[in-house]
Amino acid sequence: MSPGFSIGCIIMYATRESLGVLFGASSRVNTEIARIMPIFLVSVPFVAVLRITTASFYATEKSVYSYILTFIEPLFMLVLMLILPPLFGGQVMIWWSTVLARILSAILAFVLKQRVDKQEMP
Repeated sequence: MSPGFSIGCIIMYATRESLGVLFGASSRVNTEIARIMPIFLVSVPFVAVLRITTASFYATEKSVYSYILTFIEPLFMLVLMLILPPLFGGQVMIWWSTVLARILSAILAFVLKQRVDKQEMP
């Protein structure tokens, strides 16, 4: 991770109790944002991996892989959002479903990238 990336995450975590106010959120919504921000921040490194890998597949004309990565994340989210909240505790599991979907998508991106790199080796 780059220092800027880490610093950005630290700033978001440190200011989580006032972030909603910047966007005109009510105090109740701002409290909810502060509660959810640490969960959201767990997924940030995985989103970075996923987006960079997807872009690299586009750039190297591996469109099928980029499409897979583009559409798998919302599919994982849908499945996890249907399963996890009823089983493990309501609305906070919606946020964890998003995090888990991004982690799974990043793992898939890593696996696909390894596969492509292995195929391209002489």
